[in-house]
Amino acid sequence: MKFFYVFIAIAVLATVIAVLFVPGVDDFVEQTFQRYLGRAAR
Repeated sequence: MKFFYVFIAIAVLATVIAVLFVPGVDDFVEQTFQRYLGRAAR
């Protein structure tokens, strides 16, 4: 279970770094989260 939390922390950190330094990634991340949150809201 600890490995899962470490993996999530690394994934979040990598996402934040990508959004800050790579142009265009923020739109992709936003669309992905909107897609998953839209499914969860239904």
